[in-house]
Amino acid sequence: MKTLFKSLMVLLITLAMGVHAADKVTVMINGKTISAYRTADLENAKKDAKAANKPIAWIASDTKYLEGNGIIAEESSRGATFHAFFSLRDKAILVFEDAFLENHQVVAFIDVALHTPNPHYTVPTVLFLDPDATEVIGTVTYEPEFVKRAQKLTKALADIKGKY
Repeated sequence: MKTLFKSLMVLLITLAMGVHAADKVTVMINGKTISAYRTADLENAKKDAKAANKPIAWIASDTKYLEGNGIIAEESSRGATFHAFFSLRDKAILVFEDAFLENHQVVAFIDVALHTPNPHYTVPTVLFLDPDATEVIGTVTYEPEFVKRAQKLTKALADIKGKY
């Protein structure tokens, strides 16, 4: 019994360490694995953004929308969240914020940007940050319609070009 207990304790400690070390969320969309940093690991996201000369795409949504396989054309917050992950995966360094669990607990200027002009915004909202994460250079608010959402994301990427 002691051996079993010790084995279980080692397993639990190993799992806990793995969760702490893996400061990324991962989703599967259209057969592609896409990862995003968690807000707590912003420093590593900044390093990657600087090295790649890419903006940071801060995706504020709900963790429950990340479960299962994603369909980017779905006309819902879930679809919009997957759409942001998929369309920005190669164009920016992704950071994911659970907009409910981490509400008002992130960097102040980011929190203000998320809640302006609507203090009770619908998720997801995507903020584009410069690689140093010192300023918001673009914003895409929730859009349920797939085509309009794609247009908003494309326009935002064009608008921020050269600002980082």
